[in-house]
Amino acid sequence: MKTMKNTLLVAFALALVVSASPAAAQADFTKFVAVGASVDAGFIDSCWVKHGQTDSWPAIFARQAGVSGFQQPIIGEPGLGPCQILTSLAPTFSYAPNTGKPENLTLPTPYNNLAIPGYLGASVVNCVTNTGTVPCKNALIDVVLRGSGATVLQQAASLKPTFFAIGVLGNELLGPATSGTVIDGVTLISKEAYAASYKTIVDTMKAAQGGTGKGIVMTIPNVLTLPYFTAVGPFLGVNPSTGAPIYVLGPTGCPAGVPACPVPFGTYVPLPLGALMKAGYGIPCAVAPTLPKCNTPLPDNGTVINGTAVPGLLYPSEVSLLQARGTEYNQQIRTLAEAAGYKVFDAAALLVDIAVHGRDFAGITLTSNYLSGGVFSYDGVHPSATGYAIVADALVQFVNANYGTSLPRVDMSAYLFNGNTSAGGFPTSSYGPPSQQEIIEYAAAYFTPEVLENFWQTMGVSTQSRGLVLGDGNGELPIPVAPRVPRVSLID
Repeated sequence: MKTMKNTLLVAFALALVVSASPAAAQADFTKFVAVGASVDAGFIDSCWVKHGQTDSWPAIFARQAGVSGFQQPIIGEPGLGPCQILTSLAPTFSYAPNTGKPENLTLPTPYNNLAIPGYLGASVVNCVTNTGTVPCKNALIDVVLRGSGATVLQQAASLKPTFFAIGVLGNELLGPATSGTVIDGVTLISKEAYAASYKTIVDTMKAAQGGTGKGIVMTIPNVLTLPYFTAVGPFLGVNPSTGAPIYVLGPTGCPAGVPACPVPFGTYVPLPLGALMKAGYGIPCAVAPTLPKCNTPLPDNGTVINGTAVPGLLYPSEVSLLQARGTEYNQQIRTLAEAAGYKVFDAAALLVDIAVHGRDFAGITLTSNYLSGGVFSYDGVHPSATGYAIVADALVQFVNANYGTSLPRVDMSAYLFNGNTSAGGFPTSSYGPPSQQEIIEYAAAYFTPEVLENFWQTMGVSTQSRGLVLGDGNGELPIPVAPRVPRVSLID
């Protein structure tokens, strides 16, 4: 009888453990801290600005979790970049005044959101100020760390967060990809180098949280699913005589003595190359004989033409390397984060799902389409406020499932009908997906020399990647130069 009683007690205790396991995993959001890069900082439309930061995914998540006093390094309106504004569907863009100033530099504690545009994993670990060398060549370091002499990692650890998030530390991939210069060991670091910084981050924060990591980390999305890489395709049409496909022209893999030849299937055309295509770069003269630069190849690597850095094509070998290295980075993230106790959110799968299936809200369909989709902002890389809200909502569901919490879902109505929860920003579109020719026109209007330079800096792209090959200087770069505005560089 005593043995049976003991057996029943053990069984009852086990049942309690099983049933209580979700409650035991309940998260404490009292002190929520996030680190990361531009996507985690609320960067939007090529700039850092209050209306974007207000709807950064960490800020939205903090509101859903009931976090009081979630502090960010707010850049007052009209922001720094400068922000680009779509003024008509012609298209025409204009600059917002580039006069935004930090609003809470005197906060006596570190910010809760310590994400810095342009940051790498090595930046989180090593940088205390804008030293002028990679990975610390970033003027925003001083805006966020404010001369404390401490790194982002040290400041995050000093806060002893009850819940900690590592956002998308993926500029190690995104920088080489957006510049179109993917060279292993030169512009693209090894998985070992990536893992070294990441291990330091998770181990340090695990210790700061009492020996067990409490929070979430995000994998790196496949950068090639971004509109920056999908909006302009290499396919121009079909030869009416032969029925053969016509592809844009590039300089690589051509027969001897042939400066330009069709790119192979699987080549990606970065969005800013639309500005070159508008003048005929990459376009066979047989297709558009009146364009002044027809039969001139699009560049293979990041190059400088008439003083302006432009990206290069991504050939299939570069695409394969990016995808393989991204898989390796994510394997390191999973292994290191899970060993430290953190839950791994598959941001890569989320982006693929949005690209394939979109999102439907009360009859409103959002997609990854450039300009018309509503999920991404004008630069084709960073989400719109609506996109950030979708990410935050997915994270709320993930945390509820993994920590046994019951955080409320994000109310999407403010984003769907207003564009965001505060004035300014990217509204949802009411027109259909633009054609490739229209996208080329938009890219030419949007990616002005000012915006391109700022864009490279925000992506953490080194000067070497931006100008690996010098252009021949022939002809004019067909990017309209908007009226110059005084620019406070995001990364000087």
